[in-house]
Amino acid sequence: EPLLPMTTNDPETLGLWGAIHKRLWELKRQEADLNESIGAYERGFSVKQDYYNGINLAFLLDLRGLQALKVGQRDEGVADTVLARRIRRDVIRYAEQALAHEMTNEKRYWVIATLWEAAVGLDDNGGIQKWEAEARALKVPAWMVETTVRQIGSVQATLVDIAQRRVQ
Repeated sequence: EPLLPMTTNDPETLGLWGAIHKRLWELKRQEADLNESIGAYERGFSVKQDYYNGINLAFLLDLRGLQALKVGQRDEGVADTVLARRIRRDVIRYAEQALAHEMTNEKRYWVIATLWEAAVGLDDNGGIQKWEAEARALKVPAWMVETTVRQIGSVQATLVDIAQRRVQ
């Protein structure tokens, strides 16, 4: 709180604040935590225009969209899921630009993992195959790949649930 996360425009602080509230959402399923996380990642993405804040924002927008669809707020749910897709397209652009720079294997892995997740979120089978293969080819600790696979599983499950509710 001394970093003033409620008013700061520092993308690192906002990323941390977003991650804290994302985890609180996972643990307690409180709408306020989901909205706080979205707000933090949204500000961080707006300021920094980066793949980290963006990919987290897109996922959380899908989660909020799903929650809205579950309670019959169709317009709100559709709006959040459409915005998530738009953000993923921006994330791809930022991540591909980042790959042009020299970086460690670990940093390169996270950029490629982000591209993999974005492709999943956009149902881009070619992108999914390409980025998954590149991510798995990098020599990184196993926990990194496990974390990515778990997150992608969450994205896929959320998108399946959204698709089912949108046709109802």
